[in-house]
Amino acid sequence: MGAHQDNNPALQSPKSVGFADLWYDARATAKTTIPSKIDLPLPRLVPFMSHIAMLKHEPDGRARYTLFGTGLAAAFGQDLTGQYADTPMNEEARAKLETVIAAFYEEHGRDALFGRWTMSKARTSTGRLIEFENLALPYREASDNSIRYIAHAITLTTLDYGEGMVERFPDTATRMFNAETDRPTWLEQDPASAALITESNVA
Repeated sequence: MGAHQDNNPALQSPKSVGFADLWYDARATAKTTIPSKIDLPLPRLVPFMSHIAMLKHEPDGRARYTLFGTGLAAAFGQDLTGQYADTPMNEEARAKLETVIAAFYEEHGRDALFGRWTMSKARTSTGRLIEFENLALPYREASDNSIRYIAHAITLTTLDYGEGMVERFPDTATRMFNAETDRPTWLEQDPASAALITESNVA
């Protein structure tokens, strides 16, 4: 990741910014590099809950959803709780994800904990192409001291009633970063973002 990429604000939705703020504030309050789930303040987390997913990596390295918010279930047209995170991806998207994660570990080391921001496109049940933003950050699960991930995803295109995503394409933009270091300067809202985020597009 070059300096140019690091310094350009990237986030499209103010809700993504708010989710990042919550995670970094929880980390600072707990005086740790990776907050535990109980460090994430519930009153601040509630407004994001419908579009929150929680993931656990299985021994085979694949991530499985342990929680898939109701808003996400409506947008994807199904509740993916218990399923692998790559379930809605096509083969090209899966291959690109594996390449990006492998490149992160090659740069930072296999023990590094990543944060991941993406912009993606998907085809809906009506044949439309829509865009959505996703930010995933690690947390520590106190019950077994494992590292898991909490992600917030939001559509940047208004979905019609009953419309859902049926195929997810490769990410159009991806930024991986070491989550144990300082917040990247680009992890703020892009002032040139054309996205109009309203409550109506997060059914």
